[in-house]
Amino acid sequence: MNRFNMLFLSVFVIVFSVSVYAKTTKEHPLIRPFPGSVLAENMSHYSKFNAYEFYYLNKTTKKREKKTIKGEYWKLLYEVRTPSGDRVKTISKLEFFENYKAAAKEKGGQEVYEDAGQLVITIPRDDGGVTWLKVSGSAGLGQQDLIIVDEKPFKISLTFGPAEMKAALDAEGRIQLHGILFDLDKATLQPESTKQLQHVVTLLKDNPGLKLEVQGHTDDQGSDDYNLKLSQRRAETVVAYLGLFNIDTGRLVPKGYGESKPVMPNTTEEGRAKNRRVELVKR
Repeated sequence: MNRFNMLFLSVFVIVFSVSVYAKTTKEHPLIRPFPGSVLAENMSHYSKFNAYEFYYLNKTTKKREKKTIKGEYWKLLYEVRTPSGDRVKTISKLEFFENYKAAAKEKGGQEVYEDAGQLVITIPRDDGGVTWLKVSGSAGLGQQDLIIVDEKPFKISLTFGPAEMKAALDAEGRIQLHGILFDLDKATLQPESTKQLQHVVTLLKDNPGLKLEVQGHTDDQGSDDYNLKLSQRRAETVVAYLGLFNIDTGRLVPKGYGESKPVMPNTTEEGRAKNRRVELVKR
């Protein structure tokens, strides 16, 4: 093989490898880039599992600290371009940051750290996990460099049967249910909730004199007002579901409490997972 053919083959292999690699990079399903952005696929990377150290502001000490987050990982480079393909270089870093803050707030997220070079945001997911996002890059080049890790959820698998719920209500007057799950940022029930909800139906049918307050609770990810409204809608969804099975909804009062009644500190994923719950309280 002559030198020209060898050079051609080497270039082909490099280009082909980059092309194949780029096609394996997928964008994040929750985090959307600045409007007009195009993914630089050959500079981006996805991994099913990886770890990254994110900065966050410790609310107690008011100091910057690091936290290692493990889970599904994305490193995505976006460039804002015109329809003709030219880079847009007039967007400031402040505008980039404010765009991501606003988008995160709509999803119940919150800013946990910001300095001149980076913005770190957390967004809760209804599978019990949290998405961590770091935004950096060069505004002068219209670039946003995103590091995203979907932290694995802390699993709570307790599903109480009708007899267990009745015993707890008789003894304590209330019971926490973690088997009732909702879609992200919505009051839509996930299919996995059916088993626990059907146990509640049986409980109410077997005890026709039982009256309950159906409470919705959240962790502290997101604003107070956002969490309060979301928890109220979710409590109302549970009552509406029970009504579909001939339960007199006059026996039930839906009430959302947002993040105001945590059962554990919101400083760990385990604590946040236990704070996201539905409670049944005797009236």
